[in-house]
Amino acid sequence: MLSSLGTPVPAKQKPSLASSIARIILCLLIGTLLVVFLPQLAKADALEDAARALARRVAASLHGNAATCEMRNSSSLGGAEFARISAAFQDELRQRGVKISTVETATTVIVSVTQSPSEYLGVAQIQRKEDPQTLMETLGALKGPGTAELAFNSTLHREPLFSQESPILDVVFAGDGQVAFALGPGEIDSYQRRGGSWVHTGVETLPRRTAPQRNERGFLDFAADTESVNFSRESCLISAQGSGWRCERAKEEQAWPRGVSNPPVTGKKMGAWSSAAQFQADGKTRLVVTATDGLARLYEEGDEPVVAFSGWGSELAGVHSSCGSGGGWQVLRTGAEDWTKADTVQAMEIKGRRAVAVSEAMEFPGAIVTLHTPGTRSGDVADANAKALLVDRNLQTGFYDAYLLSISCSN
Repeated sequence: MLSSLGTPVPAKQKPSLASSIARIILCLLIGTLLVVFLPQLAKADALEDAARALARRVAASLHGNAATCEMRNSSSLGGAEFARISAAFQDELRQRGVKISTVETATTVIVSVTQSPSEYLGVAQIQRKEDPQTLMETLGALKGPGTAELAFNSTLHREPLFSQESPILDVVFAGDGQVAFALGPGEIDSYQRRGGSWVHTGVETLPRRTAPQRNERGFLDFAADTESVNFSRESCLISAQGSGWRCERAKEEQAWPRGVSNPPVTGKKMGAWSSAAQFQADGKTRLVVTATDGLARLYEEGDEPVVAFSGWGSELAGVHSSCGSGGGWQVLRTGAEDWTKADTVQAMEIKGRRAVAVSEAMEFPGAIVTLHTPGTRSGDVADANAKALLVDRNLQTGFYDAYLLSISCSN
């Protein structure tokens, strides 16, 4: 055999067809492996990088002090991925001079990996006596398999009630649902259902001793022989034998939402709260509370939250519909909009320690200012948690619109 220059080529240098094919197959195999695994490796690196970014923010807040660290996975991430995130987070803390202690310290850092419908989120709760803090970091886009549970199996329904110019804080129904009392910051308006419409029939003024807060909350309660109103900083009472309403300043913040009993609330470490929803799951009472820092926290039997959810609005309500796999309970949540925009409500189920959307988001013509279980004047409260009261401030009319919300099963 001659080369192009006429130089003889030894026979052992002659390339064989079999070896050429083998090299081609090897190249194709390597290329396939790179296509399959490089995106996964890049995704893992991105998750770890985001975890390290969160750790740097936590370390800056700790100023080199020792802390105990607890990692919680409330997302669809697998065990291996979560382990890498945990290792990256704790390694970054150590590199930043934070000593991670195995014994109890004055500071505890609880890191929860949770998820929204589109992305993974890291939430770090720095628990200490002075200046507790919550930090949040987006970790990355949600993986495909994690969205399978987002198939909607419930449908939201709304029933318009009435509108009025003054704010509505609470509504209590009486007379088999044909009479309604709407609590405002300083008065109680009465309505009666006539011919399919609600007609305003009167108003009572409350002799309040304190000026209503800008975002006042209040609840109207009817007992056998008394009627009471609980505002955040004041209580009003009228008895069957009394001559009128009497109001007194409250000793501490009160007016918990209807449908949330006192025992699950007592002792919980919550800080400044906005709204709450109580429900049953696995035979246990659970509580979700929204706070002024923009997070919703899930509480179980202990006094500390077990996970935090981001992207929720400030208003919540627990509804028992008998739908879904969460014991028939859903949590209605508002969107994360401010009071200058139209808001939405969506039904969520808490599965384990994950929040999964189970209905389409329903839009309202204004900002939602009230969402909780409605009250009844009768003693029959079998269906007390079957509906939720919602009040929005209509952006077009400026009036406050009241609705009842319910949930039906889609399949």
